[in-house]
Amino acid sequence: MEASTRKDNSMSTNYFKSGYYNVICDVCGRKLKSDEVRKRWDGFYVCPEDFETRHPLDFLKVPPTEKAIPWSRPEPADIFIAPDYIATTIGNQDTTVPSGTYTPEEPSL
Repeated sequence: MEASTRKDNSMSTNYFKSGYYNVICDVCGRKLKSDEVRKRWDGFYVCPEDFETRHPLDFLKVPPTEKAIPWSRPEPADIFIAPDYIATTIGNQDTTVPSGTYTPEEPSL
């Protein structure tokens, strides 16, 4: 409902009614007497215009599917192999810089 069609939130509930007290609607903020509000399924105390029942699909219980696999086996242990970066069968296998070919440069400031 639109706010314009609801009752005015003016001083209409500021009166004495034995055994009842003023309550604010948790949804629209309207002031009502305690006998006019209802507790909704989610725990809110609301006016009659904001009251709604719980959806029936909230109560739907789907049976669990028990699909077993025909067979299984454990995961094998991981095998770690160290990489060999030096090929031992192809060409020249020098792993050092040949002498006389490398001179470090002085850092420039």
